[in-house]
Amino acid sequence: MSRRCINKLIGKKCKIVAREPGEKNPFTMSGTLTEFDDKNGLLVIESKKGIGCINIATIEAIKPRN
Repeated sequence: MSRRCINKLIGKKCKIVAREPGEKNPFTMSGTLTEFDDKNGLLVIESKKGIGCINIATIEAIKPRN
């Protein structure tokens, strides 16, 4: 996933599909992208369940929501 594309999505609601290393099936997360740490490659997401963090290396797809 391109770092430049992720910076454009900060502050927007998105649906993220990711797969953790060693897992067979991907999982989805929906929420607002609040912060992107380019140095460590981490993406901070705020959703109904709370604030979460995901590594950009595990992301397979990001789709912006209206």
